[in-house]
Amino acid sequence: MGIASAQIWPEQWYGSARSKVAAAPVDDTMLWAEYAGDSAERAVYNGPAGRFTAQAWRLKDATGALAWYQAIRPEACVPMRGTLTMCTTPGAQVIAHQNYVLWFEGWRPLEKEMAELYGKLPRLRNGGGLPLLTGYLPEKDRVRNSERYVLGLRSLEKFLPGVPASVAGIEEGAEAQVGTYRVGGGEARVAVFSFITPQLAMTKVKELEKVAGLAVKRSGPLVGVVSGVADQKAAEAILAPLEWKADFIWNQSTTVPKMPDVGGMLVAIFELTGFLLVVCVGGGMVFAFFWVYLRKRRTLLDGTDPAITVLQLWK
Repeated sequence: MGIASAQIWPEQWYGSARSKVAAAPVDDTMLWAEYAGDSAERAVYNGPAGRFTAQAWRLKDATGALAWYQAIRPEACVPMRGTLTMCTTPGAQVIAHQNYVLWFEGWRPLEKEMAELYGKLPRLRNGGGLPLLTGYLPEKDRVRNSERYVLGLRSLEKFLPGVPASVAGIEEGAEAQVGTYRVGGGEARVAVFSFITPQLAMTKVKELEKVAGLAVKRSGPLVGVVSGVADQKAAEAILAPLEWKADFIWNQSTTVPKMPDVGGMLVAIFELTGFLLVVCVGGGMVFAFFWVYLRKRRTLLDGTDPAITVLQLWK
């Protein structure tokens, strides 16, 4: 099913010209709405790279884009080393960049070509960046490309049906990162929930532990859940690496500043005043001494008495 599109793809991009534009397909409109999908567009380009197809889905923020990227990427897509938001197949490339998900078929653009495109995408925004929750999902035995992000009741029902909506806390602001794991000869679903406060997480743990078939572990505001594993020890082993990491930034002085000495300050003021007074009086006395001395000396030498000439300029 296609979603009505606003113009996303530029007419010209890195020497290629856009020839056709249509709405990009959205198979699950409920999931699209839950992830805050905004617009979707499909374009065909012709240029030095040949003929290729480009699809774009624009969402509200980077979290929604990551969730949509995880939901639609091909199972055989190979993740790029060092990134959670890009994968490739022999003939395609899928990228989540800020609030966009981009899918290219027939050409895999390089970094410099993507940099030019990012400058032309309308309403490109970060919206808070990628959620930290993705990094808490254990890596060992995880099935590649099985990750799914839960933001609402539709994604919970679709990707984690073993957890009832009544105890998941989604309507209370919780989010979850879900993945599939190989355990023994079968598979299990593992989810890491992030709750607003550790207190709410403690409450939800008690409710989740009452659900049959679930293994539960809490660390701070995070709650790990394993569904589909009968062996309790195997489930505990999967959740063992789950540890909440809290980072605090607290700015303060390394030394406590001294309280101002008001008494000392007043004493210093009086001392300075006294010093200036002594300088002024002393300077006047020195001037008077030399004046008297020079006057007497001149009288003795030539018999004249030096006088001070006063100019009365106000008359």
